[in-house]
Amino acid sequence: MLDLSTIILFLIALGLAVVAARRQPHIVKQGTVMSVERFLAVLPRMALAILAAGFVSKLVPSGPIAHHIGPDSGIYGILLASLIGAFIPSGPSVSFPVVVVLLQAGAGFPQVVAFLSAWSVVALHRVLIYEIPLMGWRFVVVRVLASLPLAPLSGVLAQVIIDIFPMK
Repeated sequence: MLDLSTIILFLIALGLAVVAARRQPHIVKQGTVMSVERFLAVLPRMALAILAAGFVSKLVPSGPIAHHIGPDSGIYGILLASLIGAFIPSGPSVSFPVVVVLLQAGAGFPQVVAFLSAWSVVALHRVLIYEIPLMGWRFVVVRVLASLPLAPLSGVLAQVIIDIFPMK
């Protein structure tokens, strides 16, 4: 089933292919081959991650999730979700199915926004693996301290947006 985001991505890809074909026609073939190779590499991971998310969603108790990071947990839930998101050591093929599970278990939208923001911006696993060895401690301390407020702030802003424009 095609949704709006799929249609938009298709149109962007088609537009880029048209631009590439006008400039250098051979690039379209190379781009298509690279795209198919990447699709085939990612497909098994995504299929397994979605399958695992389906099982996890049935195993995770919804009571504690709804209590701690549910829609009524407020700033406490946003801060807790931010903390949890910062420590999740995974890529998007794991983190997004986890988000689906959290939502199905009763997590609130602002809390999930904070979770994803912390996972993508703070990402302590990437700090340890990449940033400290490549950039050094000074850079890491400055970047992490500057990034820490972003996840909770995104959760609070998400709540403000939902309050102004209620979701169905």
